[in-house]
Amino acid sequence: MSSAPTAVLAPAPEKAPDAHPATRPRRWRARGRALLAPLLAYLASHALYAAAAAAVSEPYLPVDGRVRADSGLYALVASRGYELFLCDSDPALGPMFAPGAWCGTAGWFPLYPALIRVLTWPTGIGEYVAGLVITELCLLAAFVLLWRLLRGTGTARPVAWAVLALAALLPSGIYLRAVFPMALAVVLLLACVSALRSGRWWWAGVFGALVATAYPMGVAVAAIGFGTVVTLLGRGELRPLAAARAALAVCGLPVAGLLAVFAVHRVTVGHWNAYMMIQEHYGNGVHNPLTSLYKLAIEPAVIPVAEPRQDLLWELDVYTDAELWWSLALVLLAVTAAVIASGRGTLRRYDAGLALYAVAIFVGPLIAGPAVSQYRSHSLLLPALLVLRHLPARLLWPYAVGAGVIAVPMGMLFSTWLLF
Repeated sequence: MSSAPTAVLAPAPEKAPDAHPATRPRRWRARGRALLAPLLAYLASHALYAAAAAAVSEPYLPVDGRVRADSGLYALVASRGYELFLCDSDPALGPMFAPGAWCGTAGWFPLYPALIRVLTWPTGIGEYVAGLVITELCLLAAFVLLWRLLRGTGTARPVAWAVLALAALLPSGIYLRAVFPMALAVVLLLACVSALRSGRWWWAGVFGALVATAYPMGVAVAAIGFGTVVTLLGRGELRPLAAARAALAVCGLPVAGLLAVFAVHRVTVGHWNAYMMIQEHYGNGVHNPLTSLYKLAIEPAVIPVAEPRQDLLWELDVYTDAELWWSLALVLLAVTAAVIASGRGTLRRYDAGLALYAVAIFVGPLIAGPAVSQYRSHSLLLPALLVLRHLPARLLWPYAVGAGVIAVPMGMLFSTWLLF
């Protein structure tokens, strides 16, 4: 009696094929829809600043429309490297500064000009064009990362849209669209938050180190990592030894990034403290932050050009003050949102760190002194907007409208060289 033949089973495929041919196109459409919101925010913000420039009959889209004072210094570092010399040795600069003051380009951090150099060397394009390309790519990537972080935390869509609108209407946001390293620093900050979200401590530290080499206040990124580690340690989600290792990565590497800047200056111009030597002749140093805030509130704004437009001088005082108080309100809202989330049990691991970071970014420039461009540094507050997702949309939308009311004249002031 013969037995029935045994069926031979083929090995299961590693990945099941799509059930329907339309599945893959649907996935691409879903990804496209996920990019739609940040793309719209990116384009709308450019439209806003283009309108602001048009209101004062100045160009916005050409590269020159987004080049201002320090842009030239970043371009010089990219093309010629760092320089440090006594201001007295230059007949044009000598009378402008006290005897013994130091001048040069070592007062600006290296990552942005290094990337400009990487882009100009093989292509032959100008430094300003390369700088603007880097800015635009980083800004778009920042909107995408911000939106992904919002949606990845389950934020309600009305609240997520309100936070995205705040990012697009940030009063100091013109610097995120200019030949400055602000957009570069912001996208690296958001990349650091993304790494912290998934517990990739060393990647978070690497991104933090890069932020610290992009802009002087970038070292404040260590506050985000510190708050994250302390939160997890307090919840018992990290043991002390693991928390120490995580803190070494997320706090130590940003400090190492700052030390790397000092090392670059030591090698290139012979002084590790070249940044401080140049900043000193601007009156920057260590100041009482409350005194700086008081001076900024009561004293007229600095006029950076010899022949300013007289019809805009009142806007310079009114809207730089408005930007200052709006940014202070953002810091207070971020801290409040973190406290509310903690009480509700919805505090994410990085929320407390972002609230600490917001305080550091606001207070740090005040410590440096009232001569520092406070509003430029305030553009780095953008990542702290993530904490505001714990607040209701009915509060965030009026706050966003207020941001836009300030952002338009700030764009006008930038276009007429009244911001520096």
